[in-house]
Formats: sequence, structure tokens, C-alpha cells
Amino acid sequence: MRKEIADLKSLMQSMHKKTTQAQYPDELFPFIEYLRQQELNEELITTIGDELFMHFKEATEINFSQCKMVTKNLLRKRLESLPIGGLSYERKYINVLGPTGVGKTTTIAKMAARAVLEKKKKIGFITTDTYRIAAIEQLKTYAGLLQAPVEIAYNATDFEQAIQRLSHLDLVFIDTAGRNYKEVKYVDDLQRLIKFDDQAESYLVLAMTTKEKDMANIIDQFNQLPIEKFIFTKIDETNSIGTMLNLMIKYNKGLAYYTNGQEVPEDIEEADLEAVLNLFFQGEEK
Repeated sequence: MRKEIADLKSLMQSMHKKTTQAQYPDELFPFIEYLRQQELNEELITTIGDELFMHFKEATEINFSQCKMVTKNLLRKRLESLPIGGLSYERKYINVLGPTGVGKTTTIAKMAARAVLEKKKKIGFITTDTYRIAAIEQLKTYAGLLQAPVEIAYNATDFEQAIQRLSHLDLVFIDTAGRNYKEVKYVDDLQRLIKFDDQAESYLVLAMTTKEKDMANIIDQFNQLPIEKFIFTKIDETNSIGTMLNLMIKYNKGLAYYTNGQEVPEDIEEADLEAVLNLFFQGEEK
């Protein structure tokens, strides 16, 4: 029965797609196809297609640049109310959350390096990732380069003591364990271990190489926590970033950073709305 329902849903979506396409002039099809290649969701594509259709209804010529301008304006209106930009530097504790394999530790090192080099902040680290010795050693290596202390917290008591020992610093970056956060028990464990209060800001790290459905499942599990913004990693390993926009709009969450390589601290960009919109259309140039 589940398979039949899924097949029926797929058929209805396909019929809707064909019906939607039929109402557009042929000149719009290449642009609509580009939006699909960028993995923008169908609902948003339909909204953009309708806007383009109305905008160019009387036009004798339609080109990609014109379509891009109209689409950027529409996406800008959808995204401009969301918080976009990096660390506020107003709160002391930076919780960096996310599943295994997304590059949390490297991302923390990039953020921390910028805080030291650009903002001249005194920083420290707490890691709760006691499941992987390699993760602790990696963080210690970065901390050594930045001349910053590292505390390891195996439990809530360790965490409280670490907070006390690092209380003299401007910023404390908290590296959490990468677990299968599709299981709610791991999110509950995290909530018991670290603090989510008005002295902390929290970021959820997701890899652009992960399927959108899987990312959505992870976000759903973290919805009970006060996530400030997303950080998307491995953007250099994909040719499409529509998923990033889909998730920001769906969950009404902003964007802090996106990373595009392994080099520390170079391969990280602080999010900016216009830069993100331009990034969406980079595929046009390839």
C-alpha cells in the first residue's frame, strides 16, 4: 500500500509538472530546466515560472539574463527577512552541531582562526566528541596553531568545569560529537550535556553532498534546539546549491557560512545575501 501511495504521488507530481510546463512559452523552458538542475524545489520553480510568465507575457524576446534578474528579485524577497551573516561576537559560547562526516571540526577551526586573526579575540575550545580520538587530536592541532586552550568534556560535570576554566576568554567554540541525529536520543543527550542559553549561539552544520531529504530529517530532529543559522560545507563538491535555498526557506533559518575546501582558514565564506544569489547562478558559467 505504501508503494502504491508513493507511486500515485510521483504520478501526480509528474502530471503537475507537465501541466505547469505547458502554460509557459518555449523560450522559458531552458531557464526552468536550469532551476531544476540547481535542485530548487518544484513549488518554488512554479512560483518563479509564473512570475516570469507574467513579466514577459508581452515580450517579443526572452533571454537568460532577464530571467536571472527576475528570479534574483523573487529569491531576494524570500530570503531577505532571514538572518544572514557570521558570528555576532556578542555571545561567548559558540555551539557547533551536526551529524558525522560534515566537517564540523575543520569548520570550527576556520571560524576560530578568523576570530583570532581578524577580530583579535582570545578564544578557547571545548570538545564533547570523545567518540573519535582523531577528532580530539585534530582540534588540538588547530588549537596549538592558534595558541588556544582545549578542554575535553566526557560528561556534563566535565563541561561545567571546562566552562569555568575558560571563563576569562572572549569566545569558546564547542565542538560536539558527530552522531546519527536522525535518532532523537542523541539530540536529547546533546541537550543534557551542553548549554543552550542566552550566552550561547548555536549553528547546525550540514554537508551539501547529503541528500536534501536526509538533511531535512536531521533539521527536524534539531528543531527543539535554538539553532541560529545553518552552515553548509563541501559546497565545492556539488554543482547545485538549490538545496541550500530550499532548506533556508522551508525552515525559516538564516545562513552563517559556507565552506568550499579543506584549507584553514581560507576556505570559508561568511554568508552575504547577494553573494549567495550570485552563487546560485554560477552553474550558468560552467
